[in-house]
Amino acid sequence: MRTVFIHGEADRFEAARDELIARFGRSRPELDADELLDQLLTDKFARDGLLAWWSEEELARFLVAVVPRESVLADWSLAPDFLHQWIGFLAENDLLTGPSTVPELHDAVERATPDHLIAMAEPAEWSSAKFWAITMRELGVDTENPQAVAEFFAAVDADEVDVDHEVLEEIERREALEPGDQPALWLPPVELAELEPHRAIAAGSPVVQLIHVVLEWIGDGRDPSDVDDLVAALGGHAEEADLLLEWAERAGLVRPAGDLLVRTLIADPLLAHPELLWSRLWQRFVLVDDVFREQLDVLSEGADALPEIVQAALSVLYARTDGVPLELIVATTCDLLDEAEPAAQGAVRDVVGQVLAQWESMQAIRTHTTAPGETEVELLPAGLWAARESLRAFGFRVPSVDDLASAPAELLALTLTDTPADVQPVLIGRWVEQRGTRRASGELAALLRRVDDPTVRLSALAVLEHTGAEGVAAARELVEDPVAGPAVRVWLQARSSNTDAALRPGDELLCALDGMAAALDEDVELFLTEFGRHPTPDQLSLITEIAGSEHSSATEVLAVIAEHHPEEVIATAARTGLGT
Repeated sequence: MRTVFIHGEADRFEAARDELIARFGRSRPELDADELLDQLLTDKFARDGLLAWWSEEELARFLVAVVPRESVLADWSLAPDFLHQWIGFLAENDLLTGPSTVPELHDAVERATPDHLIAMAEPAEWSSAKFWAITMRELGVDTENPQAVAEFFAAVDADEVDVDHEVLEEIERREALEPGDQPALWLPPVELAELEPHRAIAAGSPVVQLIHVVLEWIGDGRDPSDVDDLVAALGGHAEEADLLLEWAERAGLVRPAGDLLVRTLIADPLLAHPELLWSRLWQRFVLVDDVFREQLDVLSEGADALPEIVQAALSVLYARTDGVPLELIVATTCDLLDEAEPAAQGAVRDVVGQVLAQWESMQAIRTHTTAPGETEVELLPAGLWAARESLRAFGFRVPSVDDLASAPAELLALTLTDTPADVQPVLIGRWVEQRGTRRASGELAALLRRVDDPTVRLSALAVLEHTGAEGVAAARELVEDPVAGPAVRVWLQARSSNTDAALRPGDELLCALDGMAAALDEDVELFLTEFGRHPTPDQLSLITEIAGSEHSSATEVLAVIAEHHPEEVIATAARTGLGT
């Protein structure tokens, strides 16, 4: 089964969570810990998506921070006991991954238990939901009765019930600063040629020169409405003057003083260190929403949409070693914002264009025209470095190649699919080198036995290519495996020196279905286009074969064809194959 979910796959995670809870409950029927395990897995999905990867620090965090915040327990020793059992369960089922040994993990739970008990006794460490749940129980309110709960909160609002408002305010203040419970999203690894490439280009970048012009114009103080000289100095572009003034203010270089704008005390020191000024301008750009007010007001999120637009643009550009069509950035941003109306999409296009123009002035990106009306955008080294830092601040998991060299095989397999082609051999080489070919092939073979997922299977076999004779030997051990056997037999047959794993009827179809299912995960429209290139009789014949196969993704493939194929005769055949 899958235990790694790094692309926000909520439905697949929920299925895995339910399976793990059921399996754990069957193995430990005496331990009533379903709610704790649900909480643990849900928190891990949001934190990093690695349900079976546990370090000493992660266990201590769950015990000391998560459980006291969320769980209402009659017996506070239940949580440490549960974690000991969870570690044992993962180890017994060959699921446990991470940097620590099983004894080290048990020791970590023991060390963290006193702090867990202290936190459980501190109401300020609770969530607001737990605060209200405990308060209602203490006052005898039936929390399972919606009417009783509603009457309780009405009494609270009317000051008829005495609650600890001081603790509640502290809890609410803390919660307002915390990120939402979004699923972990991982971006592919990228190799940086330089650690801080902006240092070499900052002083000569157009934006830094323009900020010099703005600060020279301000001098000892300027009326912000008197911008004619600044507009002239900037080449006659009033919109650019407005943006630069707000950008300078958001970066802390200027401030209002009565009716004037004046330079701040940090302005001159920042001008003397252009690399610091460049970084500060990059970081504060998401705050210049007033400049885009007219366009942002059209969007459902209003001014709050600017960080989302910046995030979307960076996530599309990051990890691409070639140019990205501007329209792809716009389309992705519209999807993220859930904006389908033409007016809103036009506003997004305008804002994206202006954002990219400013990044180009920072020499963070390069744009070029590929055809009339078609523009491609490419991150330059300074932009790639800055994008990594920004995406981390936005909450993305942005690993380096070295980070993934020590990752479990399942995480490697899932990140590999999105990794740029020129980075893949570097990543695979370091991952195999860190373990040696024998251990690496053993981890991959164990993954192929455990996980019935086409994307994981294809990636694992691709990595196994790089383990030489050890990989072939590991693959031979999987020839009879009910999950990996067909793919492994095809993999071995592709090596002319291996004749001891003859193909069996259906092997090639099952491997083809692996490719189809993986393609669906990447791009449904592209899958349908490729499927439709075959003559109609061949498509119909293939649908019949898919319907008769036992591949775990056969139903998913047929469902997509049935719903989205443009030819009704093909869609009908797929529906027939589904029995609908």
